[in-house]
Amino acid sequence: MSFPTSIIKAALFSLVCCVTTTGNAQQYFFGHPIIRNFKPEEFKGGIQSWAITQDSRELMYIANNFGLLEFDGATWNMYSLRAGTKVRSVYIGRDDRIYVGGQADFGFFKPNASGALQYFSLADSLPEKHRNFDEVWRIYEQNGSIIFFTFKNIYKYHPGKPIQVIAPTAPLEFSFQVHKNIYTLVWTKGLSVLDKNQLRLLPGGDFFAYKQVASVLPYDRDNLIVFTIKDGVFLYDGRSVKPFELTQEEAFRNIVINQAILLHDGNFALATQNKGLVLLDAKGNLLLNTSVQEGLLDNTVHTIYQDTQDNLWLGLNNGIAMVELSSPFSRLDATMGLSGTGYAALQKGNKLYVGTNSGLFVSDMAGYRKKFMLVPNSTGQVYHLNNIGENLLMAHHNGPFLVKESQAELVPAAKGAWEFVLLPGESDKLVLGAYNGLCLMSLKQNKLNFLHKFKDFEESSRVLEFDKDGDLWMAHGYKGLYRIKFDADLSKIASVKYYNSKHGLPSDQLVNMERVKNELIFPAMTGIYRFDKTKERFVLDKAFSSLFGPTEHIVEMEEDVQGTIYFISNHRVGKITYDKFGKPTLEDQLFKNIREQLNDDLSYIQILDRNNVLFGAKEGFIHYNAGKNKKLMPFHTRLASVASISGETDSLLLSGRVVDKARDTTLPYAYNSLRFVYSSSFYEKPEKTQYQYYLKNFDSSWSEWTSKTEKEYTNLPEGTYVFQVRARNIYGTISEAKPFTFVVNPPFYRSHWAYLVYTLLGSLVLGAAFYQVDKRYKKEKRRLILDKERKLGQKDLEIREITNQSEQEIDRLRNEKFQAELDHKNRELTYSTIHLINKNELLSSVKLELQNILKNGGRTGSQEELKKIIRSIDHNITSEVDWKQFELHFNHVHGDFIHRLQENYPSLTPQEIKLSTYLRLNLTTKDIAQLLNISVRGVEISRYRLRKRLSLDRSENLTDFMLKY
Repeated sequence: MSFPTSIIKAALFSLVCCVTTTGNAQQYFFGHPIIRNFKPEEFKGGIQSWAITQDSRELMYIANNFGLLEFDGATWNMYSLRAGTKVRSVYIGRDDRIYVGGQADFGFFKPNASGALQYFSLADSLPEKHRNFDEVWRIYEQNGSIIFFTFKNIYKYHPGKPIQVIAPTAPLEFSFQVHKNIYTLVWTKGLSVLDKNQLRLLPGGDFFAYKQVASVLPYDRDNLIVFTIKDGVFLYDGRSVKPFELTQEEAFRNIVINQAILLHDGNFALATQNKGLVLLDAKGNLLLNTSVQEGLLDNTVHTIYQDTQDNLWLGLNNGIAMVELSSPFSRLDATMGLSGTGYAALQKGNKLYVGTNSGLFVSDMAGYRKKFMLVPNSTGQVYHLNNIGENLLMAHHNGPFLVKESQAELVPAAKGAWEFVLLPGESDKLVLGAYNGLCLMSLKQNKLNFLHKFKDFEESSRVLEFDKDGDLWMAHGYKGLYRIKFDADLSKIASVKYYNSKHGLPSDQLVNMERVKNELIFPAMTGIYRFDKTKERFVLDKAFSSLFGPTEHIVEMEEDVQGTIYFISNHRVGKITYDKFGKPTLEDQLFKNIREQLNDDLSYIQILDRNNVLFGAKEGFIHYNAGKNKKLMPFHTRLASVASISGETDSLLLSGRVVDKARDTTLPYAYNSLRFVYSSSFYEKPEKTQYQYYLKNFDSSWSEWTSKTEKEYTNLPEGTYVFQVRARNIYGTISEAKPFTFVVNPPFYRSHWAYLVYTLLGSLVLGAAFYQVDKRYKKEKRRLILDKERKLGQKDLEIREITNQSEQEIDRLRNEKFQAELDHKNRELTYSTIHLINKNELLSSVKLELQNILKNGGRTGSQEELKKIIRSIDHNITSEVDWKQFELHFNHVHGDFIHRLQENYPSLTPQEIKLSTYLRLNLTTKDIAQLLNISVRGVEISRYRLRKRLSLDRSENLTDFMLKY
């Protein structure tokens, strides 16, 4: 069996993506992905959903127990087939019809005159003998036909033609489309392909005769991957089947697979009956397993779909979920056993320690399913974690702790510890910042000891850093800064200098301290400052300060090993990167997604490595994967409906696709009060999407941003209006504003007709006659114009059709002429080659006979003549004239092959160039030996040397290389 080229290309692309994105299977998500659950009460549908798809406007359509669900990012709508009929499948056709299949029925939805979706049954047109089928589980489009699959029959619908019924000889299971091919499992027979209205059993397909297949997907250029419901995963190469190895066998034990899809990044997503969502890479590594424990509403996933924004939609047994699969953010929270607000984190080997207001938690990060456990004796508020040597220190509300063997040991010192800092030049002495001052601690032989508290300094010391001179700086958020000097033996504080707004700072409050590029900087209430030791004052760092707004206050900053700076301010969250010239770039769009989730008590950032960053959150931590680039793709804002609110009840005027296609809609004056309902196709935190609207010729400018998805205008004067609406998502991306133009006609008493009536009443009979003539003239003129436009339109269509036919005929003739010329050149080249071979064979034969004569003796004069003849023959065998002529023809036919070869491999000798051309002609070794006037062994040696010149791998065929070059 051979697969279509399109399948092979898609599979190769998927494989490349898979290799590049899943190098570390365990880090697909550091924590748990962000999940948005939709309960049945929210979308007002049945608990079960069976199929999901998306149309060209990016609206979501879901086959549900109660009917067809439509979701536009703001509003859920339900459309029923018949009373009580469940919808099992949905497909958006190229004609924008929404094809659905349900219980003993199938058909399509299309908008009526006002835009509301209306159902049309196709099953009703079937003969009675073919109406007895169960449910339509799959719908596909192939060669312009819509194909509905049941477990009994296959129904093929082509618009305008009767429905074809394909009745197999055995029951069917689920079916699958891989690009242009449609596969299905025929029970008791095996995996088959739909071929010309017949099901043809695939070679080796009988392997699946009694195995229920969940999905068939492309794997690589030679194989399909087949996921069965209960019997494992297999690779099929068109002839035979072999098992696909799953590396974590324990995780897949007793798994029941309902559906599998190939993701945009080349990985596989599995909808399971009992283990929620499962992600695999192409090597069988488990990347992710998300279930009820990780935040899903249900462990049973019936169907799965990836939308245009790379979100993963799950149809659950009880609800619907959306997983932000492409997001660089994941969550470490209660779903992983972690409780409380995040304040501190530290990675030590494979273990990740995190501190919250509930205590210290630890998790082994080596497994794919991470679980945090509370470290014994650590309950309470954790403020800071330090790793000094092999020792883990914890600053806690109850005091300083040493964490050993996953157990916290309190060291009696001070009531309430903020932070530890190692003394410069010391390996075993630390300063502890406590609630009531500073303490000296020692760390020897894996034991933390309290030495003494420094007297005469009682300030709460939360932020500590040593400068290059060995002075300790302490930042107090409500007072300012302190510079502290210790005496030589560290027995007491030698001096304390206090700095505030009198020393160049903009205020005494909200002064922070950070170490960036091994220098101390001081973010103040506004601006970032450095300390000028010569002036004993703080001066504004213009380079840093210029990156932020004039009223922006930096709360937290952390720098990674590559110089990237992550920050949290009172306005935003983001990072600063530097190019090779040192030019900074501030990025904050992506981080808008997490800003409201972060800890606003004591903001916290911990850089684990260059790709993994933790932010303290209100619930646990938010993980940011810096190596996972999320593309902020454009999205659309659409006008969902236009309704009149002039009467006692609203009257729907336009909705759905009819609004999209509406041009210059005219409304009577009675409909001059309107309600516009709109939405956006961005599904990540849609409640945070904001809208801005503008009614041209009524509003003076764009409105303020609002989360409302509708706008009312009342008592609009007559005139022409253009309503525009655009959306701004959580990342700050603004969609394009699509205009809707409409005209409100004036009331009758101000209309042209009314004024004409007034004139007629004043002018009596003459006016009435003029009115009738004028009315008839306008009507006739309009009819003539419409008739003329209709005829011109018909002529335009005829001209375009004739032009298209002419262009197609010209292309066909041009292609035929080109093919004839190519065939002629190939024949000339072949004849030339055969002539050369024959000539050389003849000359070689004559040469051999003459040499035999010389060997057998003869007169001296005759021998000289014979040698002269042999030299002449040698000259003819290696004639350059023949070669030049051959080279000219050869380059013409084979796309300048020789010149391209010489340009790419300039070290090739003329003999190797000739050998390459003969290999391109696919000549035998014997023929090449004749043409090059060497032995067959010589040809083999020349081939070996040519391979070395071309640096070919031993597995690559030299002739195939030349044929493809």
